[in-house]
Amino acid sequence: MVTLKDVGELAGVTATTASAALRGKSYVKPETAQKVRDAAKKLGYKLNLSGRTLRSGRSGTITFLTSGIEGDYFSHLAMAMADEINQRGLHMLIELSRYLKLDSNGNGDLSYTFADGIIAINAPRAVGILKQHPSVMLENYDTSIRIDTVNAPSAEGSRAAIEHLVECGCTRIVIVGDNRDPENPNIIPGSRDIRMHAAKAAILAAGLEFDDGRDFIRSAWSIEGGIEAGHALAASLKSSGYDGIYCLNDGIAVGVLRGLADRGVHVPDDVMVIGFDGIQQGEYSVPTLTTVATDFRGMANTAMSLLMRRIESADGDEGFYPQTVSVGYKLIQRESTRRMSTLR
Repeated sequence: MVTLKDVGELAGVTATTASAALRGKSYVKPETAQKVRDAAKKLGYKLNLSGRTLRSGRSGTITFLTSGIEGDYFSHLAMAMADEINQRGLHMLIELSRYLKLDSNGNGDLSYTFADGIIAINAPRAVGILKQHPSVMLENYDTSIRIDTVNAPSAEGSRAAIEHLVECGCTRIVIVGDNRDPENPNIIPGSRDIRMHAAKAAILAAGLEFDDGRDFIRSAWSIEGGIEAGHALAASLKSSGYDGIYCLNDGIAVGVLRGLADRGVHVPDDVMVIGFDGIQQGEYSVPTLTTVATDFRGMANTAMSLLMRRIESADGDEGFYPQTVSVGYKLIQRESTRRMSTLR
């Protein structure tokens, strides 16, 4: 039978360090923890969760609380979280916030409260529950909620998207999306609002024109919404002079590509298109989609590191200030911003 000592020897550390790494202890260096996880995987070592639960009083389970898992963004994020949690020798339980039965203060008797901690995204109704347990929020832009938070690089990535279009020669840029948060309309700015305003600021900083009523086209937050926006843009492309389109997410951008193609508009020769998120669909669209890719794995790793810190200190004096971390991004240029003449 493979033991922790075997794992430690293969990773070049002690059995104690191997144990700490597999339990997600924050004091273990990331590179050391990765060596230990790799060694455990190679040897087929698994933590004895039932025994650990009896000894520690923990379940070895993390709840991923979300409004839904429809669409590539949420499924991609959920898989990144599942991978990270599994690598730490824990299990993930998915709970949908839309089915929660809460009182007016956001409190309730929830089935997942046996979990050691909660990672939540798009679950503002459950803040009361989150405050009662070790928790981390993803994509939380309400600074009044004093809970550790990990956000996508909405502002930085949007600026990079606009700067890329400008570098590609675009002089008239339109933003497509909807900056309203469906669960908190006109109250709390979310990633949508931040992306829109950061993009607008970058357009103006480049010395280009931008008018909110004319150059920001509201679109449903979906591929279907993007198709509809693409049809509208195609009809007004010549009169508007748009040569660059920034979509607030990749789903909208894929729809815009289809809508433009339906009306005979050629991307990128007639107009360039860029999206945000880095979902897989963009790799297979025609043309392939240039995007600002969010570091989903970095988001999952950071969220779990913050959460484990809370879990480890849950029985004592926490002494930790709530943190807000923005993860990195990478601009991936594909065919939608690369003129065909440059490909020959």
